This record gives sequence, structure tokens and C-alpha cells, in this order.
Amino acid sequence: MAEEKKGGGKKLLIFIVIGVVLLVGAGVAAYFLLFSKPAPPPEETQQEAQPQEPEVGPFLQLNPFVVNLADPTGRRYLRVKIALELKDEKVLSEANNRIPQINDTIIMVLSSKTVEEVLAPEGKSELRFEIMNKLNQLLGPGTVRGVYFTQFVVQ
Repeated sequence: MAEEKKGGGKKLLIFIVIGVVLLVGAGVAAYFLLFSKPAPPPEETQQEAQPQEPEVGPFLQLNPFVVNLADPTGRRYLRVKIALELKDEKVLSEANNRIPQINDTIIMVLSSKTVEEVLAPEGKSELRFEIMNKLNQLLGPGTVRGVYFTQFVVQ
């Protein structure tokens, strides 16, 4: 009888070990199924690894503008060259057909500014923003991506 108890103890120990291994395995599987984040698709992983720079649109270089500033003496003027970054080639083609309207819009904005407004760094940023907004009203929302001053002289 002593041998039967000894053999029964071994069986019980084997069942306990198998039960513990199964519980641990089930716990690990549950953790990975419930709490792990799914792997992103391969194309998303590549995009994260290499941040994409925004695509630069075509540029339209405008002729220089010379305007009188909104100065009480009327003796101050601004000479500026502007390049417009546009959305795509289709917009560039349309803009080339509407140069007189574009020039008029820019002249109206520039001539409404005072010397102090155009000389201040934040004034130039506001001027750039205002020109872009007015041109987007003229050509359509989002068609002008950027306004760049390639020459800026106040006298």
C-alpha cells in the first residue's frame, strides 16, 4: 500500500504541474490577445520611419510691384517682387490667364499698408497672409499655398 500512495503522489504532482503550465500559457495568450497593440501594416511602418515632406507646388513669379504706401505725405513707396506657390499645374494655368486680376488684388492690399506695418517683421507675415487669403478668394480655396517675397524695398 505504501507503493500505491507513492505512485499516486507522483500522478498528483504531474497533474498540478500540467495545470500550472496550462494556466500560465492561457494567461500569456490572454495578455497578448487582449492588451497588445496590433502591428501596423507595412506601408504605415515605412511612412513613420521616413516622414514625408509636403509636396511643393508650381511657382508663379510675378512682375515687380511699386506702390505708394498709405502715408500721409504720400512720399513713401514699396517695391516688392512676389512669387506665388500654387496647388498644382491646373491652377498655374488658370492663374496665368488671370494675371491682371491677381496684380490688381495684390496692389490693393499693398497700397493699403502704412510704412510701420510693412517694416515690422510681424507686419510682413500679416501682409503675406492677407495676400494669400485675398488670392484664394479670387482663385478658389486652397489654390495659393504660399506667398514669397523675393524682393522687399521701402523708400
